[in-house]
Amino acid sequence: MAKRRRNTFDLAAGLGLASLHTGITLFYRLPMLAASFSASGKERHARELNRMVGEKASTMFDGVLDANKEFLRIAADTIMRPFDLAAMTQNSASIVDAALRPAFRQVKANSRRLRKSR
Repeated sequence: MAKRRRNTFDLAAGLGLASLHTGITLFYRLPMLAASFSASGKERHARELNRMVGEKASTMFDGVLDANKEFLRIAADTIMRPFDLAAMTQNSASIVDAALRPAFRQVKANSRRLRKSR
């Protein structure tokens, strides 16, 4: 089955859903960050704080790779077929969507994981 092309509506819907999951994640992580200012809180939440930093780095790297793959796919399509000026906005939205998709997945996974841990 052919992969469905993502469009600007998919990007906007993904951003809206990610904002919901970001709020849930912040609701659970902000008290951990506030508690980390004390020595006992830092020890208690060290694993989650280290995980937070590691996830951001790996997600950023995944987003960069996915954006490059999408750009190369668009470049290959342009070489094979005549360039369509009407699809230019669609192409830029698909690159941005590919770059943000790993972050969307990570935010959603974090909100689910933190909700279950309480």
